[in-house]
Amino acid sequence: MQTTTKKLLTFSIITLTALSLAGCGNSNAPKVAPGDSQSRIIDNPEFTMTIPKEWDVIESKDFTSDVPPETALVVRNNVKNEDFTANVNIIRRNLQNTQVTLDYAKEVINRQKSGLINYKESKRDSDKLTIGTTQTDDYLVSFEGKKDASSDLIEFYQTYAVKGNFAYIITGSYSPKETGDNINAVQAIVKSFAVK
Repeated sequence: MQTTTKKLLTFSIITLTALSLAGCGNSNAPKVAPGDSQSRIIDNPEFTMTIPKEWDVIESKDFTSDVPPETALVVRNNVKNEDFTANVNIIRRNLQNTQVTLDYAKEVINRQKSGLINYKESKRDSDKLTIGTTQTDDYLVSFEGKKDASSDLIEFYQTYAVKGNFAYIITGSYSPKETGDNINAVQAIVKSFAVK
């Protein structure tokens, strides 16, 4: 992976982890099972999601030291872009108090508004997310932002889940120059996330 792309991927993970506050890591390695002819299923004891067959899965055992321990999993497009490689990461936090998913989502969104430079929310859709056997109200949020004034602008697509004392932030990241197919792939991965 080229140095610039690696730095930007790390930026998207670190920035959004920092904005989600401190949490705890997840040592449960995911199983990757075949899906249909175009996809694979990530399945671990806590969550599932569907990714394109050709995307790379980066487990916590392969993270570099600059990836925060709250990061449970990263998947990324295997077609590397010199500016920024499209990816999706899952952050898992231990909550002090149980929250409703929508309240937690609003809390995270507000932190990002004040924590990212040039933050601009372009869309917030109401959605349903599977948590256990229940369909829970949730948001799918599209926004852009920068870590600092010299960073490149990054597009984000995000959803949230709370089960018991654990909260998840599922974030897709891609360059504003990204193609429609890759944007659709990122959004489909984020939408496929479900908590067991």
